[in-house]
Amino acid sequence: MKETVRNKFVEEFKQKPEVIIENGGRFEILGNHTDHNHGECLAATCDLRIVGAFSPRDDLKVNLISEGVGAFTIDLNSLKKVPSEKGRSQALVRGIASKLKELGYKIGGFDAYLKSNIFPGAGVSSSAAFELLIGKAFNKLFNEDKIDLLTLAKTGQYAENVYFGKKCGLLDQIGVAFGNISYIDFKDVENPIVENLTFKDDNYKFVIVNTGGSHAKLSHLYGEIFDDMFATAHKMGKPVLREGSIELLDGLVISQSERNRATHFYNENKRVEVARKAIKENDTKTLLKMIDESCYSSTHLLKNMMVGDQYEGSPLEAIDLAKKVLGDLGACKINGGGFAGSIICLVHNSKLDEFIQVMSDKYTSSNVKVVNIIGR
Repeated sequence: MKETVRNKFVEEFKQKPEVIIENGGRFEILGNHTDHNHGECLAATCDLRIVGAFSPRDDLKVNLISEGVGAFTIDLNSLKKVPSEKGRSQALVRGIASKLKELGYKIGGFDAYLKSNIFPGAGVSSSAAFELLIGKAFNKLFNEDKIDLLTLAKTGQYAENVYFGKKCGLLDQIGVAFGNISYIDFKDVENPIVENLTFKDDNYKFVIVNTGGSHAKLSHLYGEIFDDMFATAHKMGKPVLREGSIELLDGLVISQSERNRATHFYNENKRVEVARKAIKENDTKTLLKMIDESCYSSTHLLKNMMVGDQYEGSPLEAIDLAKKVLGDLGACKINGGGFAGSIICLVHNSKLDEFIQVMSDKYTSSNVKVVNIIGR
């Protein structure tokens, strides 16, 4: 893909690019909807990726062409939010530039050609991968590669929250930035602990199944999860759930939705801790158990496995089909924010061919991908 991007850049801009940059997408192993309440997560950087060719300009214009998506030009002489850019890639570029300048880093204009094989809007963090790619471009072109990964991740989150207009924690950005498997503890959200882990069991493969649904119009549903969790925390007298405890839920006057989602939060954190230990000890049986329990919790407590009662085409339908094939030789859960999009499955090699065939028959082969965990 790098050579294709390089050639397309030359074709479009009539010059050779100064740098070729790539960034993987991410999938979530555990920690669904815990990051925004300062919880714990496990995320992996995968080989579904976005690649970009970049060259700096003498002015502050950004000319960006994204294969299969389109092209735009923006002027970074103004770093104020532009209402018409909300929900668009332009907002992310402008927001990243604004935050980097605020932090004292250099910004500049550039020409860019991008190509991605990350499923858009399916929970593989195509937006976070784009954000880190743009952040890396500012870093390499104008800052001698001196900006650390956590700062780049936070800058991407800021752009998505403030300029793009979508609530998100920092899980996606860290998941695409650090490579391998990241255990992330958000207790101190300004300085999260990130520990690099390696999955060593060659008998299993991770497989992403994209159900074809998009997250694009589901921000209000994610917002309801945020609202329920924060409302419960505030009724405990705490700013976030991490500073409370599951015991404090007893006797608290809250809605059933608030109780369910807070219960998910506390138990999901425990599952992350167990799975972290299991990965270190190459204990795949325990890891599978934690993934199964997380799936049950997302279905019955978090309730982000489908939109309303729309079972057909939902992640829940995909997981039910996957479980019929896998039995006890694998486990599946929602990947990302949920309601639509993709599921992530850990599949034993003896079931891999059958699993891919069955899921491909339902969702097409282009939507069923064995994903490898990669470094940064």
